[in-house]
Amino acid sequence: MRRLLTIVLLILVTGCTPAPSGGSSFVLEDGSIVGPEVISNGTTTLEISNVGEFNHTLVVTDSDGNVLAATDVVAPGADTNLSVDLQPGAYQVSCRLVGQNGDGNIIDHYEIGMFSQLNVDN
Repeated sequence: MRRLLTIVLLILVTGCTPAPSGGSSFVLEDGSIVGPEVISNGTTTLEISNVGEFNHTLVVTDSDGNVLAATDVVAPGADTNLSVDLQPGAYQVSCRLVGQNGDGNIIDHYEIGMFSQLNVDN
């Protein structure tokens, strides 16, 4: 019985925990972006999934903060793709939406941790 319970729990946990599938997949969660730390240079298609409860975006910026590519708003439960041509170097992916919660407080998705570093290798 204990073994069966362990197996069921493992199935539930792994089935409910989204993980990027592939080298250029990003998961937008409420408060974080999960994705690869390193991808290859050149033109690539980023696969993006919003598993959060709120709208998000994915913005790719260079080390100077210049926006290189960005998605439209990605609704909760939606997927989208973003094509971008990246040279070797350091980049950042982030969500730049700002909204208001039910209490009237301003919520900046970037400020609550929705950013991640991305390195591009040869």
